[in-house]
Amino acid sequence: MPEPVVAIITRTKDRPILLRRAIDSVLAQHYSDWVHVIVNDGGDPAPVDGLLAGYMDAYAGRLVRVDNPQSLGMEVASNRGIAASASRYLIIHDDDDTWHPTCLDRLVGYLEDAPDPAAGAICHSILIRERLEDDTPVILGHEAFNANLLAIPFAQMAVRNLFPPISFLYRRAALEAIGPYREDLPVLGDWDFNLRFLRRYDIGVVPEALAYWHHRVSDSPDGYSNSILGGASQHAYYDAAIRNDLLRADMDKGRVDIGILTNLSTAVTDEIHFTTPASLIEARAAPALRQVIVEARERAQAAEAKAAELALAKQDHDAALVREQVLTHQLLDLNTRINDLYHSTSWQVSAPLRVLSRLYKRFFRRG
Repeated sequence: MPEPVVAIITRTKDRPILLRRAIDSVLAQHYSDWVHVIVNDGGDPAPVDGLLAGYMDAYAGRLVRVDNPQSLGMEVASNRGIAASASRYLIIHDDDDTWHPTCLDRLVGYLEDAPDPAAGAICHSILIRERLEDDTPVILGHEAFNANLLAIPFAQMAVRNLFPPISFLYRRAALEAIGPYREDLPVLGDWDFNLRFLRRYDIGVVPEALAYWHHRVSDSPDGYSNSILGGASQHAYYDAAIRNDLLRADMDKGRVDIGILTNLSTAVTDEIHFTTPASLIEARAAPALRQVIVEARERAQAAEAKAAELALAKQDHDAALVREQVLTHQLLDLNTRINDLYHSTSWQVSAPLRVLSRLYKRFFRRG
């Protein structure tokens, strides 16, 4: 069988609901010269067996499966999936993300004609917020993630990651030149890889939203949350750790390189956005922490709205009590006045006249 043009690497662990959707995304591609490598990173193999059994005809020999007996982490899974395949191009399609059916066709077409030193291409991404309900992903909302991105400047990548792995197709030869994904990084391994990639190669942009980056909200079941949403503090730690490692390397060698660039860009960004801690986080690590901040703000706004509603309701309740007290007082006063009038001398003296008046109206006005 000839070598496929694209190797699609999918990392998964005990998420068969999402893996099924990822498989459907791959099989729906108009471009068909690919091999799909599914790396089961320490998850129960039985659900994967059952799931893949229903897709063997559709794959038609284009499936490679790797099973890690124990979970080794995302970047180890990436490297093992890459090592288990052969292809001209590589792309990471995680088990929770999806593509538009024309995604591979457009990215491969771009790279086939791209001049050196372009060795990679991305498309725009849509960030999708979702929740699992009764074992079904339910979309809560979506937004354009990087719709204004027309090029990938190294300096901007030094500030923060500009795109998710689902949107990035690159030459296998580039990975062989710069080295594999860093296996000591539990998160942000893609950003570290992208920085090393840009140090030697350019990345082109297909300005179409063809990749869908799915985020589960923070109350998703265990195992189904994103690494971003499920480990915001971990992302912040390794964001700083990567910058520190690069800067130390520059300082040790007395050079100006990625370390200076990543840390200088951070300092400049912090100065520009120096308002609140939240804005600093958004400026420096928007892809990693942006959704966490959005959810926190939404919860805070909802709490404020509820508090205002309760306060207004309390005000209405207090006003109603006051009105009730006033009406009760007025009614008591009116009853007292009527009672005083009924027992007054003038009312008793005039009683016979009122009787005669009624008789007169009854008998004499008839005629």
